[in-house]
Amino acid sequence: MSYFDLKQLFRSKFWTMFLFGLLVATISFFVTIFTLPYYQSSSDFLVVQTAGNSQDFYTQFKSSEYLGKVLGEAVYSESFINAVIGTGKISGESLPFDKKTRLDEWKKMVKVKKNLELGVIQISVSGNDQKEVTKVMEGISDVLINQNTLFRGGNPDSVQIRTLSGPILEKTPSILT
Repeated sequence: MSYFDLKQLFRSKFWTMFLFGLLVATISFFVTIFTLPYYQSSSDFLVVQTAGNSQDFYTQFKSSEYLGKVLGEAVYSESFINAVIGTGKISGESLPFDKKTRLDEWKKMVKVKKNLELGVIQISVSGNDQKEVTKVMEGISDVLINQNTLFRGGNPDSVQIRTLSGPILEKTPSILT
C-alpha cells in the first residue's frame, strides 16, 4: 500500500474516525465521573517522640522515620481494621466478612501517604457516603492517637501521635488527590 493510498483512505474515513474517537472520549469521561468516590476525608498526623529518651538527634530521627513506616503500613492490616471497628465508630457489617475481600475494600477506601523526613502521615478515606467516610476517619484517628502501641510496641509514653490537620471533608474530590 503506497502513501497515496493511505492518504486517500484517511480522507475517506476521517469523519468516521473522528466520531468514533469522540464517542470513546465521551464514554471514558462518564465512566470516570460515575466511578469516582463522591466524598473524601483527610487528616495529617505527626509522629512525635517524647523528650524522655536520652538519644541523639540522628537516632531519634531514624526512629521516628521507622515508626512512621510501621504505622503507615499498619493502617492496611486486619488488626488495624478490627481496632477501628472496636472503637464503635463503624460497624463490622459495613465491610465484607471475607478477610481478603475486607482488606481489598479497605485498601480501596483508605490511602496513606508518608512524609518520613518530617514524621508526617497523611491518611485519606474515600467513599460515596458522607457519614461513613467521616466515621471511618474518626475511627482511624482514634486508633492512631489512643491505641498506637498495638502496632508499634514499646513504652506507651515514648511516642505520641498528634493531629496536625483534619479531618477535612471534600465533596467531589479531584482525581489527583
